[in-house]
Amino acid sequence: MTIWHERWSANQIGFHRAVPNDLLTKHWAAIGAAPDAHVLVPLCGKSLDMHWLVEQGHSVTGVELVETAVQAFFQEMNVKPTIETNGGIARYAFAKNAILQGDLFAIRPSMDPYEAWYDRAALVALPSSMRPDYVGQIHSLCAAGAVGLMITFAYPQDQMQGPPFSLPDDEVQRLFGSRFDVELLDKIDLEDEKQRGLSSLTSSVYKLTRQ
Repeated sequence: MTIWHERWSANQIGFHRAVPNDLLTKHWAAIGAAPDAHVLVPLCGKSLDMHWLVEQGHSVTGVELVETAVQAFFQEMNVKPTIETNGGIARYAFAKNAILQGDLFAIRPSMDPYEAWYDRAALVALPSSMRPDYVGQIHSLCAAGAVGLMITFAYPQDQMQGPPFSLPDDEVQRLFGSRFDVELLDKIDLEDEKQRGLSSLTSSVYKLTRQ
């Protein structure tokens, strides 16, 4: 995961958006998360999507490896979070926003599992070899019946070096199908992104319900 430390250090964070993701705001209601659900946001960076989720009434816990990103999130809120460390994981918190700073795969399930989760750029940030472990970790951290919204990207992998890595629809089904109910909510052609030299680029939006 050295690449993410390097990108944050060099401020190469083109994946960060200055507004909440439009596919999140369009489709979040469709997954049916309870209004007061505790939402997990893995590999969150300093995403403004977390603020949007709090505005919907949720409490939100992100997970982020890079300390610089976590600090920036709260600095840009102009607040001073409380910080507690347990088992090598630092928990930064203010009001309904919290971020666990550390390795996602080092977080252990709690007695209060998450009731919803959101993935805009987490699974596509991981190579195929790490994806089964990611799915297993999400399954272990979330309650039975927890609902998730996941946004993916798919393109010919040989035409661009990730991350983000291509995550085609058949791989989503293969990864999640045995432990989640998988429902495709939307699929769009990202014409405006093809200046990267890609022959095709699509984004799919999924509702994933933990079994």
